Amino acid sequence: MTIPPSEPTEPGTVTAPATAPPQWAWAQPQPVYVPVETEPLEYHRLYRGAPKYRWWKPLLVFLLAVSYYLAMNLTLSLLFIPLLMVFDPEYAQGAFLLQDQAILDTQHPWSLVMSMTLIILFIPAVILAMLSLGIRPTGRVWSVAGRIRWGLLGRTLGAALVGVIVMNGVGILADMVIDGITGATGAEAPELPADFDVNAAIISMVLVVLLVPFQAAAEEVAFRGLLLQVFGSWMKSPWLAIGLSTVAFAAMHIYDIWGLIAVGLMGLVAAWLTWKTGGLEAAIAIHVLNNLIAFAFMASGITGETAQVESGSGIESIIGEIAGLAVFAWLVIRIFRKHGYGRERIDVVMQPVQPSAAAPVEPQQQPQPTPPVHPGS
Repeated sequence: MTIPPSEPTEPGTVTAPATAPPQWAWAQPQPVYVPVETEPLEYHRLYRGAPKYRWWKPLLVFLLAVSYYLAMNLTLSLLFIPLLMVFDPEYAQGAFLLQDQAILDTQHPWSLVMSMTLIILFIPAVILAMLSLGIRPTGRVWSVAGRIRWGLLGRTLGAALVGVIVMNGVGILADMVIDGITGATGAEAPELPADFDVNAAIISMVLVVLLVPFQAAAEEVAFRGLLLQVFGSWMKSPWLAIGLSTVAFAAMHIYDIWGLIAVGLMGLVAAWLTWKTGGLEAAIAIHVLNNLIAFAFMASGITGETAQVESGSGIESIIGEIAGLAVFAWLVIRIFRKHGYGRERIDVVMQPVQPSAAAPVEPQQQPQPTPPVHPGS
């Protein structure tokens, strides 16, 4: 076989044949990987800074996270069955025989433990899916800093407390105004259930304080973390990702129209603040405070209900929620700007670069001959 002659080159230059035969694949120039900085990435785009990012990886991360979660959920549910049968057979019988039994009832503390723990599984499921696809560091699910920014979380918890107070105060005031306009008589004060168990209520209160922070954080990791970053990896604008994650979050709750609107509003504000602040801290803060108060009211029985119900409060609760979330969002943005937290991240990724077809090679100097040595010299 003959090799076509290459073009003449200057001395000291080596060139590869223009078309190397297929069996000479080893002679083809191989790509060289060099470190390259990404553009500044906002929170919803952080997957694009992961090593060896490919467009299909976020979709596979989502599918793996769902698979891992379902597997862990089934395994843990099977482990809970004997515990429930031993410690709360009444609840277990109603739940597993699909009778009229609430999934979460604070008069049955074991139902609280099971429901909360199954939700907390979102965190290891998402982290494990990211590890499986090489989306590292996995801390990018928390914030652009690659971790939870505890200072920001603590400050936004204070803002969340103010927001929840405003939310409930405005809701009560709106209810009074609406009743005055419509002439509706005030509803009778709710009474404690006849079989209310004080010991069960106290145990549930303790469990709420211990488990709600992890439960709320897990929901944020799943809906404002995983979904926002999966959708955001394919589009630069955050709005479609914010909208889709908000709809998915509301759809996971079983409420009437007022309850779904309330959940959707909170999900929308949480998603917007996650993008605006570059992390989940503010979303976790409002979620934790809201759930602590909601579950505490259920455990105390002062509303007449000790379990989750489908019905919402009505238009007055929506008015209160809008006011409270507006105050909360305003305070969070002020805190974020005052303390100088970042909202973008620059990663260093390895990108392939084709080597030059003609690389100059330094000419090698020929060794000088050694002069002969004459005897006697």
